[in-house]
Amino acid sequence: MSQDKSLAPEMKAALKAASRPLAFSALFSFGSNILFLAMPLYMTQVYSRVITSESGATLLYLTIAVTGAFIVMSLLEELRGRILIKIGTMFDRKLAPRLLDAVVAAGLRAGRPARSSVLRDLDTFRQGMAGSVTNAVFDAPWAPVFLLVIWMVDWRLGMISTIGAVLLLGLAVINEYVTRPSMREANIAGQRSYSATDSGLRNAEVIHAMGMLPGLSKRWNKDRLLMLEAQENASERGGTVSAAIRFLRMFLQVAILAAGALLVIDGLTGPGVMFGTMMLMGKALAPVERAVGSWQAIIQTRQSFDRLNGLLKEFPPMEAGMELPRPSGRLSVEQLVYAFPGTAKPMLKSINFALEPGDCLGLIGPSGAGKSSLARLLIGVAQPTAGSVRLDGAELHSWARSHIGHHIGYLPQDVELFSGSVRDNIARFSAAPDDAKVLEAAKMAGIHELILRLPNGYDTELGEGGALLSVGQRQRVALARAVYDRPSFVVLDEPNASLDSDGENALLAAIVELRKMGSTVVVISHRMSALKFANKILLLRDGVVENFGPRDAVLAKLMPAPVAQPGPVQAVRNDASNQGTPGQIAGPSANQTASQAN
Repeated sequence: MSQDKSLAPEMKAALKAASRPLAFSALFSFGSNILFLAMPLYMTQVYSRVITSESGATLLYLTIAVTGAFIVMSLLEELRGRILIKIGTMFDRKLAPRLLDAVVAAGLRAGRPARSSVLRDLDTFRQGMAGSVTNAVFDAPWAPVFLLVIWMVDWRLGMISTIGAVLLLGLAVINEYVTRPSMREANIAGQRSYSATDSGLRNAEVIHAMGMLPGLSKRWNKDRLLMLEAQENASERGGTVSAAIRFLRMFLQVAILAAGALLVIDGLTGPGVMFGTMMLMGKALAPVERAVGSWQAIIQTRQSFDRLNGLLKEFPPMEAGMELPRPSGRLSVEQLVYAFPGTAKPMLKSINFALEPGDCLGLIGPSGAGKSSLARLLIGVAQPTAGSVRLDGAELHSWARSHIGHHIGYLPQDVELFSGSVRDNIARFSAAPDDAKVLEAAKMAGIHELILRLPNGYDTELGEGGALLSVGQRQRVALARAVYDRPSFVVLDEPNASLDSDGENALLAAIVELRKMGSTVVVISHRMSALKFANKILLLRDGVVENFGPRDAVLAKLMPAPVAQPGPVQAVRNDASNQGTPGQIAGPSANQTASQAN
């Protein structure tokens, strides 16, 4: 495992909390291994004293004593097992919440998908701590003790046992050396295969509809075959070493028995010592043999620990920040620069603009201009490379995330609902959802009547990803989630992409209502109808603000363009020409909009 200086703080804290229970487990291991000596002593006494003296009373007392020793030994092993299980559970409770935070943080990083396999790593580590891995570690130090006892009985028997232990240990090292590369390749290929499977299951309809299954299956099968081939190589090499270990183990039993028999024939020892020594050697070599038998589990536990520790170090806990008063919604973006992690070229360059409470900004621009990246920066899920995003004058990342999240509404371009009821999804899975606020949000999104027609109304379970609803309905539920509890700042990314006319009218009504409440709204859309009640427009092109200002003034500058431009600009011209009034797009002027919102 990693050295202490390279441990993440959470790992250090968990290991520190586990140190005392582990010490008790080690103490119980001490008692259990010491009590094992009762059996060889019993056998020695039976052969050397009971049989020669023919004393039934001695046999009875010896039998009672060894039985009592075995009862205590069993209790100690039971207690050790229970403590190790508790330690594994403790690790899970301490690390799982932080690991989930780290997984989400990894998912927020551009180009870095969230990995549910991290929780599988936690399970592997927990099971290793509570199972054969820790038991093998605790029993291993006792091998030299039992070898020393054998040396005390007879140096020749001690020599045979020591040589056997060294050979077994050497084979264990060889087993690690020959299987480690293949196991590493198998783990890498397996993770790629599992990721491809998860992606395929999430997009099953697309794969089936467009006949993509053969190609994806071939690609998936390639990683799967690499994993199986690597595992097969590791198993074959490990199997060869295991077979050698089993042969050596049985040969050592024969050798120690034969050597003991020669000593008995020469009158140097008795039959009880011979059999007792054979049992001691078996106990001394058992940890090595057990370690080889559970080598794969040991490797997986170690690798899981390293991956968990690496993730926690890479994504440290976010600063809690000070809990500031509820923001009014005043937004300022100052010299904002953003580049994807791992890239040098900025996607957004020198972005500057400001919004007041009650403003509605229409963010337009061609595809790839950086609109969605800017949206992620505005809500704080991505950090600027340079510059700042301020809400009510405070840097967005200086707010306590658990606090500011309640005052931000976000409707992403790719809507995702979660397994749970409609009520839970709208209330953002709050521990104590407010039903009045849920109803208000649903009515604001114009979806209240639709929800009432569901089988169980607001208590209807949506299933994974909101499978019960259509795409448009999911988008409207997500809109209700975004406006829940009257957020001060709302970002809507392509909010009308899947809406019909009723849904679009409900969206526009929600924007008007948000402005009346004093919320600041940013709407990103290629369809200018969604910007009907925007009072400001920002045109983004190639990551640079090309124009920003009152809606009618910005659109008036765009109208005279003689050459058709792709994206929203062309949509503006077409929409404006259909209206027949230059600078006015499917609705009132900026001044009229502001008066309606106020």
